[in-house]
Amino acid sequence: GLLVIDKPAGPTSHDVVGWVRWALRERSVGHCGTLDPAATGLLLVCVGEATKLAAHLTAADKRYLARFVLGCATTTADAEGELLAEAQPPPDSAQRAERALAAMVGPLELPPPAYSAVKLAGRRAHALARAGESPQLAPRPMALHELELRGHGWSPAGDRLWLDAELSVAKGTYVRSLAQELGRRLGLPAHLGSLRRSASGRLDLDHPRCVTGLQARCLSEDRGRGPRWRIELPLGGDLEAGAAREAAGARLRACLEFPGPWLPFPCLELGAGRHRTRFDRLLQGQRLAADADTCAALELSPGQVRAPVVAGAHWALVDRAVARMILVRCEHDEVRGLRLAPARVLRLPPEAALDA
Repeated sequence: GLLVIDKPAGPTSHDVVGWVRWALRERSVGHCGTLDPAATGLLLVCVGEATKLAAHLTAADKRYLARFVLGCATTTADAEGELLAEAQPPPDSAQRAERALAAMVGPLELPPPAYSAVKLAGRRAHALARAGESPQLAPRPMALHELELRGHGWSPAGDRLWLDAELSVAKGTYVRSLAQELGRRLGLPAHLGSLRRSASGRLDLDHPRCVTGLQARCLSEDRGRGPRWRIELPLGGDLEAGAAREAAGARLRACLEFPGPWLPFPCLELGAGRHRTRFDRLLQGQRLAADADTCAALELSPGQVRAPVVAGAHWALVDRAVARMILVRCEHDEVRGLRLAPARVLRLPPEAALDA
């Protein structure tokens, strides 16, 4: 299933994944979109068979609450880095920054920050940067879909201007890169003061099963590899390590969410009846003609789905009786026309709660 986790500041997204593995005694765990160590908020984590859906869930747009700071730049492009440059913002900087941010809405080509998980020759850029190297990262496509300013103000000393904004961005967009680009357009040093992810796709921090209250404690600091963190879920009482692990695992299992309804395409739970033969053929890896009879049997008729039967469309088909989910995509064959092809098959636990 899926876990909607409110990540605390400090640990990496990989640290949180490692803690989930430990608590659930499950090796197959992955996240759907990295959050920087200093960032907080929604981290969507796939557990078990749900990791097969990670690519689809990661592709969703993300929503953030961000604070941009003008007047200084840092090595990491956020508040955690060392000071690189300073300059006094002019009195009209707030108005200029608002116009510059509005002009940034749309597709962008920006380089990721040096301290990022991008790989260069097999090594993470942040590892190269911590080792004293200066990784040169090529610009890549990013997109700022929406931006709404929430306010601005000056630091007590009057040498820093901050702007708070709520923004929606596409997959692969670094908000720290947006902060650096804002500074470039204004001719001022800039960095990202704080960042909190509030939503990924249709999942947000208000979800009733959101895992909240995680605490992070720094155990050691290694300049070459970064700090090591211990993540804990306050459970009350003085529990021994084994009991704490079992209690954390029980809490996470209670928060697991069936992933089907949160995919970016329709998820259909099939009832008993004529679909079974075709469902079995898909399970065996066969392609089916996307004709009217097949679509009706698999409940893909236009009145039941939110996507037309066209090349490139996807569906998730669920059959509780055999505890399987099949991801199906529609492909165009030049000879046979439209075909329904199985993309992934997921095993569902018999007690899977398909109640969303």
